Amino acid sequence: MNYYIGEAAGKVYEFLADQKNGEATISKIQKELDLSENFVNMGIGWLSHEGKADLSGKGARTKVRLTEDSAN
Repeated sequence: MNYYIGEAAGKVYEFLADQKNGEATISKIQKELDLSENFVNMGIGWLSHEGKADLSGKGARTKVRLTEDSAN
């Protein structure tokens, strides 16, 4: 299971890196990557735990963005 969560985290990271300002809503990430809501959320959690992503807002407008030092 950890392998698949790590794969989801990598896909989310790459998607955000390609976005203007390195951010997108959770719903956009889920739609564009065609991943289940659970795997998107687990991938975001993985990135957040590693200090590579921050969340802001709430509900349907929750945004995820890459942190400044995520490239390190």
